[in-house]
Amino acid sequence: MIKFRKLGLHNVPHKWPDQIDMLENYMPKLKITKVHWEYSSPGWVKVNTNGASRGNPGRSSIGFVLRNEEGDVLYACGKEVQEGTNSESEAKAMLEALRYCVEHDFILIELHTDSMLITNVVTGVWTVPWSVAAYVEDIKELMAQCNVTVAHNLREGNRLADHLTNFAIDIGPMEAHYF
Repeated sequence: MIKFRKLGLHNVPHKWPDQIDMLENYMPKLKITKVHWEYSSPGWVKVNTNGASRGNPGRSSIGFVLRNEEGDVLYACGKEVQEGTNSESEAKAMLEALRYCVEHDFILIELHTDSMLITNVVTGVWTVPWSVAAYVEDIKELMAQCNVTVAHNLREGNRLADHLTNFAIDIGPMEAHYF
């Protein structure tokens, strides 16, 4: 049972008292990843996006935030969108953020999302799933109009966009201009 429940333990003794002693002295190895938000490069805007679906598929919302090179919020948005899946919501969030950037003449864009799927699909690492193909096509068209880098970051580094997304689905839409 110990070998089944604690896969990392090797050389488990056969005698019960020795097993108890081994488990009492067992110290699991912890992996810690430090997550921190980084400023954008000078002249660039940093855009964090997030999408969520309650039910998957279910009620969906998106959120995104634009920050300048000093980290000041330029624009923040959270809103409910058409019902769909988490992946569709993540793609919609990226698409809406890029639309906003292009409409407001931001052309140097560092785009960050906590969706590994959308990051890898947009950057061409993975094949595009049919469920997000139309969104990815529109995203790539907008990306061709400006200079965009796309990166994945952990959810802990995407807190504001995550909050806007959840606020929109729980409370209602939110939009704020800061320039």
